[in-house]
Amino acid sequence: MPYRRALILANSVYQLLTAVHLRRTLLEEADADLLVTDVTPGLDGCLPRLRETGLFRRVLFATAGEVNCFYPAAREEAVAEAFQNILPLLRGALSDELDEYDQVYFANFDLFTRLLAYWYYTRPCEFIGYEDGFSSYVIDFLREDRAAVNRHPDGRKIKDKVSRILLYEPRLAMRGDRLPNAPLPKIPRDDPALREALNYIFDYRPPEQETGFLFLEQSFRAEGIAANDIALMQECRDAVAPGRFLVKPHPRNPENLPCRLGLTRPYRSSAPWELTLLNEDPEGITLLTVCSNAALTGRIVFGLDIATVMLYRLFEGKVLWKEDDVLRRYLRRFRREFAGSRYYVPETVYQLRSLLHYLDGAGPAHAAGNGKGGEALCGQP
Repeated sequence: MPYRRALILANSVYQLLTAVHLRRTLLEEADADLLVTDVTPGLDGCLPRLRETGLFRRVLFATAGEVNCFYPAAREEAVAEAFQNILPLLRGALSDELDEYDQVYFANFDLFTRLLAYWYYTRPCEFIGYEDGFSSYVIDFLREDRAAVNRHPDGRKIKDKVSRILLYEPRLAMRGDRLPNAPLPKIPRDDPALREALNYIFDYRPPEQETGFLFLEQSFRAEGIAANDIALMQECRDAVAPGRFLVKPHPRNPENLPCRLGLTRPYRSSAPWELTLLNEDPEGITLLTVCSNAALTGRIVFGLDIATVMLYRLFEGKVLWKEDDVLRRYLRRFRREFAGSRYYVPETVYQLRSLLHYLDGAGPAHAAGNGKGGEALCGQP
């Protein structure tokens, strides 16, 4: 592998986990810097432990979230002002000066990342996207009608810099942006060194209490999306035995609303769900969610067959403003080509209640979801 210098941006716990994985695989022989941002509240709490691991040459911090909020990508005048003031903006946001890099790895096409692409535009530095959940498979972030930043001459320069998008399952991609997709190495569950490093970085602790049904919340409230997910949580909680239901809050939501409403006890871990899968046996757990990609990564990233109930057919409103139909096609393809035998998509609340009653009494084996038994309970997507 040729010597190179790389920068990895991480805006979320899932991205940070993938960044460490990238460092130990594709960038094993590179000089790699890590740039952690404030897009996810509290992510900077990992900075001291990240530096102590010695995995990265430098660990930097940036207030990218503040930049993105102050200069909305949907407002033409805000985008123009940001690019006019790029030097003071970057200096004010970064904890230290950036270096010259051969590669920049990123997961979001936000304004801050586009500022970096413009900053490095005339230099021999390729930008490489990496997976950030289902958005990396279904959203064309470069469409001109999507946001004002895509119509700005400097905002759209990132398209010239991106060489490829790294995905755990490139065959699932359907963005339509014509950017090449390439495989991201799967995360091995039998790598003790990786597990030890991630456990230290995230200060991982085993779950305090086992639960039969874990609801993976999504960032609807953080994104300002009207949702009936709280009502769906209540349906799920009421359908299973007391004490068997728990909600894992999404880190970008401003508060743990399900807990405040009394739907769940507190979820004690801030580690990404994928790290739990690296450490614990998921047998006996049933995942519930509207359509969180974390419910699919067990299959996509690790090849696990975890009992999973997807509630997107019962969801009122749009998960994505512009690409909701593409998301549904993505979920249909996942179910046809990748889902295990315990994957359920109830079409009515009655089906959901019947399914959860059944699973709550079925024990660890569960019923077949994509097979004959599952079709009796849940229709096709």
